[in-house]
Amino acid sequence: MKKGSLVEQDNKNNLGGNVDKSLRGETPLDLNACVKEGWQLSKQHFYSTLQGGLFTLGIILAMLMLIGRFVSVDDLQNPSVSLSYGLNLLFTLVTTPLITALMMMGIGHSVGVNVPFLSLVKRLATSALLILSALMLGALANLGLALYILPGLYLAMSTGFALVLLVEKKYRPSQAILVSMRVFNRYWGPLSQFYIVSFILFVGGLFTFGIALIWIVPWYLHTKGVLYRTLFGVEVLGQPSTHSNNKDSVFYA
Repeated sequence: MKKGSLVEQDNKNNLGGNVDKSLRGETPLDLNACVKEGWQLSKQHFYSTLQGGLFTLGIILAMLMLIGRFVSVDDLQNPSVSLSYGLNLLFTLVTTPLITALMMMGIGHSVGVNVPFLSLVKRLATSALLILSALMLGALANLGLALYILPGLYLAMSTGFALVLLVEKKYRPSQAILVSMRVFNRYWGPLSQFYIVSFILFVGGLFTFGIALIWIVPWYLHTKGVLYRTLFGVEVLGQPSTHSNNKDSVFYA
């Protein structure tokens, strides 16, 4: 497919799986095949993904430096309730569009569409629903961890596709979260294995002073993109549209 972007359209083609079938557990899922395809895609799109990852890292580091300049070490070690909520909101506002854009790049590459990272960030940064969903997901994960660690881990893994479902399928925040959880429940075995192995790789990558993450992050993003395509399908345009309704934007090939 040719290079594409997120645009509006009338004629949608669904590539990959089907949400309804996956909700019933009828979609075949071969984790090994997805991992291998994710690795191949990460090699094909290594530099564009790396650029997006480095940009994201740079923004996060700049934000941390800015926080360190205005907030004392003592306050960071023993933050007040208002400071904790404020920092959490700031972190969510800044990182959610960046991380979601990286995941959308992986999904786009899984269907042969190259979407510029910064154009995705620019579009997602104005999505209030995306930020609301991220805050809801954070609250759910914190609630789970406050009860026991296993409920927190379950909520973190089971809602892993919620943000990209909201962007790609135009679901409501609650709908995106519920669909992600229901599909995870159907495929909890391979998806849990993917997330656990990914976590181990990320931790291991830190012991290489972050060098190994240069390959781990692109692999993770593309494998997750392949998993998304396999389970949920991806709507892709065959032709651009002349309409300008931002609500209907999808990948354009």
